[in-house]
Amino acid sequence: MKAWCHSVYGGPEVLKLESNVAVPEPKDDQVLIKVVAAALNPVDYKRRAGIFGTFDSPLPIVPGFDVAGVVVKVGSKVESFKEGDEVYGDITNPLEEMKQLGTLAEYTVTEEKLLALKPNNLDFVQAASLPAAIQTAYGGLDSAVFSAGKSILVLGGAGGVGSLVIQVKLS
Repeated sequence: MKAWCHSVYGGPEVLKLESNVAVPEPKDDQVLIKVVAAALNPVDYKRRAGIFGTFDSPLPIVPGFDVAGVVVKVGSKVESFKEGDEVYGDITNPLEEMKQLGTLAEYTVTEEKLLALKPNNLDFVQAASLPAAIQTAYGGLDSAVFSAGKSILVLGGAGGVGSLVIQVKLS
């Protein structure tokens, strides 16, 4: 398959489009996804620059965390998805090791628990743009202490996270 890869850390110039990357085989708890859309976030350029050091997976790396696509194969223990399902998610669990194979490829693989069915009212590009940004927005709001009648000022409300903060309704 084709995938964007980098074998060294650095700026955008280290990314190369490779055409001989192996299609991954899902483990028992994983889903193989045909990538339709992927999003880039600040974490992606930080990773490419080598910021994560020894916490990162070994080189070469296919970057990308956010994805939307179609399930093409499921592991034997996967219960929530089947072939043909349209899904989206952030394929990296921050509590585990970062994956060597990210979302900037024709196919990617991730654990079932990191995916959700793509809402029918979103196209693939819209769905791929949400996972990291909505997690960041909701996480920030969730950790703040709000009460009835209080207001917040959202700086950068035109960006991905800021625009989602404006839209999220906390109960």
